[in-house]
Amino acid sequence: MIKSTASFAVAAALTVTASVVQAAGFQLNEYSAAGMGRSFAGAGVVADDFSAIGFNPAGMSLNKTSGMQAGASVVSLYSDFSGTVDSRNVSGTTRITRVLPSGFAQYKTGDLTLGLGVYVPFGLATDYENGWLGEDHGGLSQVTMLNISPAVSYAFSDIFSIGAALNIQHAKARLTSASGTTAKDLKGDDWGLGYTIGATITPVKGTRLGVSYRSKVSHQLKGKIKISGAPLAILNGKNDITAKVTSPEVVLFSLAQDVTPKLTLSATARYTRWSRFKDLDIKTADNNMQTYIAGYGLANIPAGTNISSTHENWKNTWFYALGADYKATDTLTLRLGTAYDQTVIRADEYRTVRIPDGRRIWASFGLSYEKGPWVFDAAYAHIFVKTAHAKGGETGKAAPDIKYDSDANMASLGVQYRF
Repeated sequence: MIKSTASFAVAAALTVTASVVQAAGFQLNEYSAAGMGRSFAGAGVVADDFSAIGFNPAGMSLNKTSGMQAGASVVSLYSDFSGTVDSRNVSGTTRITRVLPSGFAQYKTGDLTLGLGVYVPFGLATDYENGWLGEDHGGLSQVTMLNISPAVSYAFSDIFSIGAALNIQHAKARLTSASGTTAKDLKGDDWGLGYTIGATITPVKGTRLGVSYRSKVSHQLKGKIKISGAPLAILNGKNDITAKVTSPEVVLFSLAQDVTPKLTLSATARYTRWSRFKDLDIKTADNNMQTYIAGYGLANIPAGTNISSTHENWKNTWFYALGADYKATDTLTLRLGTAYDQTVIRADEYRTVRIPDGRRIWASFGLSYEKGPWVFDAAYAHIFVKTAHAKGGETGKAAPDIKYDSDANMASLGVQYRF
């Protein structure tokens, strides 16, 4: 009888399951305006701002000054979609804009550098209009993973340095859906702890190489599922649920090469272990959640019952970037970049309406202007997303078949102060 109860709860109440973790499928880089201008090529080793903490903390040693910076990136996502949901034709447009602030600081004392970073390495936001025909598969999906990262680096010589950072990570999620008159709203959060370690090598003057490893961060999200408008009044209200989520391991390789005193070329390859995300289980966290079974009446779902299991089957991905910096004058630097970003989705049947992800190609440009100890950075990037088909759905529901044509625009501003 418990299994029947759990299955009914999945179908009737928890259409928000998969997206608790799926937001992490969108890895964010947008915590450096200077970096965005070159599509984040050379991340952590170019040493033209203080964001190395977020990429490779050993790169703090390459920056010869102390200082701090603050910035914000605006990310605007756009998708046209058309297809079928439950044999009904659907079409429309989704648009969402989010602001991602960040801040970094570092202080050098001899060969030792201390630093602190606050930034968002993972996140997702998708939003459909209320009442769209696929609303039972997903409405609003919003997840943010914020890192607070104290860091340290040490330069053994002009050739070799190492660094490490703690990643004190706060994960926060909100997901909504609706079916008929019944609306569902899930909120949850958790704190987790991880780390980043890295090293840089300068084999010859003008050549900077870096490698770093960011550990996974495990979360036990705890929150509430709010149900309203259900046909049976007893089913309305809030109940406790939990879900295990993990931000993945990341290995980053970067290169910066000074070709001339004015021109620097850079490259990055980043590997992310998304394959650990195979299934997502949602469990009850108390004994109060109830459902209705025809012929039996109301029944409670015991705490710890696995009320949903979604097979995601993501794959490991690579991100590649190339960039160039040109020092046009003593105060003005110009940047260009491009990147290729693989999708986490193995096949259409694993892609859902909450994250219609596809392969991406970046094109970006930016500039920096120096005025005494101040540096002002600005950048713009456009992301071309390959047409994607979403044919994945929640267990017990007819899978959708929707085509998405998507793109994204990003702009970033930052200011540095060096001392």
